[in-house]
Amino acid sequence: MPEEQTRSSRPARCAAAILASALLLSGLPLSSGLQRSVARAETDTRKTVTITDELGRDVTVKVPVKAVYPDLWYQTEIVRAIGAGKTIVAVDQTADPRKNAANKDYFAEFAKVPDAGNYNGPNWETIATSGAEVFFARRNSPWQDAVEKLKPFGIQVVVVSTWDPKVLRAQLPNIGTIFGAEKGAADLARLYDDIDKVLDERLKGVQPKTVYFENNADFVTSVPGSGWHDTIVLGGGKNIFADVAIANNGSASVHTYTVDPVEIIARNPDVIIHNGIDGQASGYEPWDQSQLENQAKRIASRPGWNAIKAVQDGNVFVFSNFFFSALGKQVGALAVAKWLYPEQLADVDLDVYLARWLDAQGVKPRPASDYIHKLDKVNG
Repeated sequence: MPEEQTRSSRPARCAAAILASALLLSGLPLSSGLQRSVARAETDTRKTVTITDELGRDVTVKVPVKAVYPDLWYQTEIVRAIGAGKTIVAVDQTADPRKNAANKDYFAEFAKVPDAGNYNGPNWETIATSGAEVFFARRNSPWQDAVEKLKPFGIQVVVVSTWDPKVLRAQLPNIGTIFGAEKGAADLARLYDDIDKVLDERLKGVQPKTVYFENNADFVTSVPGSGWHDTIVLGGGKNIFADVAIANNGSASVHTYTVDPVEIIARNPDVIIHNGIDGQASGYEPWDQSQLENQAKRIASRPGWNAIKAVQDGNVFVFSNFFFSALGKQVGALAVAKWLYPEQLADVDLDVYLARWLDAQGVKPRPASDYIHKLDKVNG
């Protein structure tokens, strides 16, 4: 729980004034973002709270936060979904509607904010001069660099991996507190819990089906520690490569692993789930269904794969990450459950839950079928 504290705003005013003076003396222009930061520091009467982020770090911030840099589109979505989208003063390339035509309308409101570039190595100057008070980071982001580089600008680093379903749910109260958007955070928590309840009730007593998950490239899977693996487990499945343990390498490719296609055949999964179409960026605008279908057929036609149960039964699914990763991949977990156990979840409408998420994003709902293709059964 957040711990409220009382502190004088004088240190912040002094730090801002010193920074502004240093920039002016150096001959560098004082950006509009930094001008806003100085003005805020001089008149700031907000309360100060300390929250404990995902990594157990105690972070002290003035709330509600008025300006934030979310370091990936997952982070951007969560900030907007709780009703704090107007606090976003810079985005990374994944949330820039000018960089991804599929999200031109979805992220249209951020078309005029600065783009800090690649999320694994952002432009620190852009972030520092944006007026951001908080760098909202994932654990597999360069958050340590952010702490070092942004401290002189008074920008706090809060680490919450919003792609991780369990972490997101645990941290939603803190996120609500930071942005003064407690109701919005509670609404998201309710959506998460409603899906959790469906999963608990409908998957009780099922014999876990085995799943091969492929992540946007041939023979690249995800293993324990990744959100992708979590969706399989939450959806009642068993990852056929759950026995693979790799260290966190600190990059956005965390917990991905290239496997031998012969080993996939040997492990004979009940279901194959593939994220993505070669060369296509996912987004709100759905892909052409023929592209999804062609990807599924290409996977099924790999040499020797006609011996795999998933291929024989037509249980090969290709999907767009846009819908699957909604709400920290909790919507994806529900999709996995429906794919693995269609009888147990026959009356569960995935569209209802996806619509609630898209409504929180302020866009029109789309059916989940816009983002999924299931291979036709090849035997029997």
